[in-house]
Amino acid sequence: MRAVVRRAVAAAGAVGVLIGVLGACSSGADSAPPAKSQETRRQTEPLSRAGLKKMLLAKSELPETLAARYTQIWPTTTVGKRLKASESRCQPLADAIRPGSTGHISAKTSQRFVETPEEFVTMDLVSYSSVKEASAVMDRLESAVPACPSPLRIGENSEDSDPYRGARKKTVTGQGDQTVSYYLRKVSYADHHESPELFVHIRVGNVIATFKRYASYKDNVIPPALIRAQTHKIQTT
Repeated sequence: MRAVVRRAVAAAGAVGVLIGVLGACSSGADSAPPAKSQETRRQTEPLSRAGLKKMLLAKSELPETLAARYTQIWPTTTVGKRLKASESRCQPLADAIRPGSTGHISAKTSQRFVETPEEFVTMDLVSYSSVKEASAVMDRLESAVPACPSPLRIGENSEDSDPYRGARKKTVTGQGDQTVSYYLRKVSYADHHESPELFVHIRVGNVIATFKRYASYKDNVIPPALIRAQTHKIQTT
């Protein structure tokens, strides 16, 4: 009789443990809402120039190593007529030299991170009318890079155009919602030297940041920390 009782108690205990485990699974993990991950802001509404300028990095916001390197930040502007490419499939590359020269934009602004008068990075910010419009600009650029490896010319007209050896893709760690980066290799009139002009385009919602470094006689580099800092400012402003 005692053995029967002990077996019954043991069986009841096992069932209790099983019910407890099942209860914990159903009432705890399934019913509790998942922890919300921290999200950065994704700009989707058209901005005024004043609103866009708030997204520009200040010198005090640069990482310490960059603040020591870029001793000055100058406001600048992208001016002039729309540039034309000699090959229609390469027109997006010409448009990217003067960002915001085409398309439905609401505002644009730019500044220059200056190491020396000859060594600097220019950064243009353009707010488009919608995420769809900004995304289309990036898609056209992404298609143009592999389509334009051959020599072409870019200028305001055929008489005033610069020779380029073509575009070459450059891999940059993904930032924002969309990234396109490449060298647009310009040829010097004087000695036919090829200068790799580096372009990095980052889209966050309907805002596109274009980083440019021109006319270097060495392999062009834009510090990844500068790109990360500016992208973060756009995402959190």
